[in-house]
Amino acid sequence: MLAAVCLGQFLIQLDLTVVNVALPGIGRDLGAPVSGLQWVADGYNLTVASLLLLGGRIGDRAGHKRTYLAGLVIFGLGSGLCAAAPGVGWLIGFRVLQGVGAAVELPATLAILTHTFTEPRERAQAVGIWAGAAGISLIIGPVLGGGLIAAFGWRAVFLVNLPVTAMIAVLTILVVTSAAGTGAGGLDMPGQLAGAAALALLAAGAIEGGRQGFASTLALGLLAGGVAGLAVFVTVERRRTNPMLPLGYFRRPAYSAANAAGLVMGFVTIGLLFLFALFFQQVQGDSAIAAGLRFLPLTVAFVLTGPVVGRMTGRAGHRTPMAVGGLLLGLGVVLLLRVGAGSGYGLVWWPFAIIGVGYGLLSTPMAAAVLGAVPRERTGMASSTNLTARLIGGVFGIAVLGALLPNTSTRGGHAYAAAFTTGLHSALVVAGIVAFTGAALTTSLIRDKQA
Repeated sequence: MLAAVCLGQFLIQLDLTVVNVALPGIGRDLGAPVSGLQWVADGYNLTVASLLLLGGRIGDRAGHKRTYLAGLVIFGLGSGLCAAAPGVGWLIGFRVLQGVGAAVELPATLAILTHTFTEPRERAQAVGIWAGAAGISLIIGPVLGGGLIAAFGWRAVFLVNLPVTAMIAVLTILVVTSAAGTGAGGLDMPGQLAGAAALALLAAGAIEGGRQGFASTLALGLLAGGVAGLAVFVTVERRRTNPMLPLGYFRRPAYSAANAAGLVMGFVTIGLLFLFALFFQQVQGDSAIAAGLRFLPLTVAFVLTGPVVGRMTGRAGHRTPMAVGGLLLGLGVVLLLRVGAGSGYGLVWWPFAIIGVGYGLLSTPMAAAVLGAVPRERTGMASSTNLTARLIGGVFGIAVLGALLPNTSTRGGHAYAAAFTTGLHSALVVAGIVAFTGAALTTSLIRDKQA
């Protein structure tokens, strides 16, 4: 059972890292500027973030095994269509379909774990293994993606999902058992629509701000619409008797702090993956596989840290590893400010390793804290909320940090390298501020030994 759900987590994270490495090739083949590449990444991330709460609710109602299998099927279909996309607009649309599948699938993974492993220490260890599966995909993804691109082109990074999806579906049918859905509660479509619209408008405003300037009429209008959408979402959720996102849980310090940490972690790590996938290939001239190998210190550090922290969390609590993890994220980002267009890899690998350790220290106790803060019957909602927080962070990491890069489909030359490096440094300053702010929030809101 553990293998089946961890493989699903592996698949989703694999797709994230594989596609990051493929972005420069997609840009060259389809003539996409940086803003187009932002939407290739964020079309997927935004859809997952917008629908995860709905996916968790569907799992709670219909049963997590059935929901997990449905998500796998949709994700596989989207992957096949992405591989056949004739243009960047089509590719973005099919990435959205992939995101629908991932949003249905991901909440079910943690919910199945929670229903299976009921003892707190055992559950923490299982969550650590689940987080480690994501880390393994982060190691394999960039290297596998680079190799596939070198041999077959960028479309192969989507085709590789098809046999993996089929294997996971068969394994799930054979070995996974989970509690049946309760069938209780509505799907809260008004809240779903308001939340999705707010996220889409805010992300679009950030991306268009980078393309046209944040003072432009379009960017300001999109951002204002997003803020209004958030206000509508909060109003709708407060008035519903069975809301998609029960706001009352945010009065619990551990729940609020863990979800805030998810926002920070997603913003920093997913944003950095986007930035440096472009930097290594478009500025430093690396091949796709060489660029993928450069991410190994970050991903290996995360993989080695996650399971160890999972074993510690049941005894030591959540506050210390989460606070230290946030500080290490910020430290690693600040150290990357020394990187320039002509810098050697010696200035990159060890800050990446520090960021990976910070990521590992945050990930496992954050997930355990969220699950421990709600009744067992609301685990689908809780897991989807935390995964939503991570992905919302990633959406705005790509949108905000990417908006600071030069937006052109023409690459190469000293002028482009200089402009890209300037934008990269500005983005790193923003990411560092976000990371240190997250560490401060964790320290103030979570108490040691708090479950």
